[in-house]
Amino acid sequence: MAVRNTKAAQELIQQWQNEWSGKGLPLNIESMEVDLLSLDSVVRFADAWNARLGPLHVLINNAGVFAMGEAQKFSEDGYEQHMQVNHLAPALLSVLLLPSLIRGSPSRIINMHCVGFVDPDDMNVVSGRRKYSSLIGYSSSKLAQIMFSSILFKKLPLETGVSVVCLSPGVVLTNVARDLPRFLQALYAIIPYFIFSPQEGCRSSLFSATDPQVPEYWETLKTDDWPVCPFISQDCRPANPSEEAHNTETAHRVWEKTLELVGLPIDAVEKLIEGENIHCRYGEQHE
Repeated sequence: MAVRNTKAAQELIQQWQNEWSGKGLPLNIESMEVDLLSLDSVVRFADAWNARLGPLHVLINNAGVFAMGEAQKFSEDGYEQHMQVNHLAPALLSVLLLPSLIRGSPSRIINMHCVGFVDPDDMNVVSGRRKYSSLIGYSSSKLAQIMFSSILFKKLPLETGVSVVCLSPGVVLTNVARDLPRFLQALYAIIPYFIFSPQEGCRSSLFSATDPQVPEYWETLKTDDWPVCPFISQDCRPANPSEEAHNTETAHRVWEKTLELVGLPIDAVEKLIEGENIHCRYGEQHE
């Protein structure tokens, strides 16, 4: 579990282990610290994981933020918080962990998507061309994530065995509600009938991470030169993402801008596939 709060994670792990110990199914879980609001923290995490020289079979970029109604905030790296937590940090993590994902082949990178619009020239929403709102910040970050994922999907050869999948979990009652105003938190609490519980909301993530047909679907789309990466609906079915996600010109610009913002060279993926070193301005050398 890659988490910001390792103390809370350890308490949860202990709870799970206690619950499952009597069922003859011991759980082997550990937590490692990573703060997506700090790209230095992301680099440290990737360094620590890659140093194990072991396989990574599934990376689920599930953490997110939706600070509904709040004023615009920026990370310590100077990026709008939604864009950094929901897109830039997971993108950096996905690229830096490619050596471990290739060692774990067949492996998968799982990302989230929702409808939105993103301006690659104004990913911080500071130019004044669009008036900032938390909804714009959130939706822009989620669209950027599937656009980046689609280019990564194109760049990873079939021989690597690394699948890239995006999904929609639906509307889920999770701790993301902690970032909402109090009256909306109360509303969340009284409408569980209309939204998924965490157990229900994780279905499409688990399906994307484990179903044996997903790599076959990924390979079919690559062979057919499909413009976007595989997308799984909240009902665990292959689906078509938003219309804007198909904008390949914008997707390429998002790819290039993302690599620039996270401090990676434009050919980082190609070099990592070939086993070469790359340099990130947020850390030391990576392999």
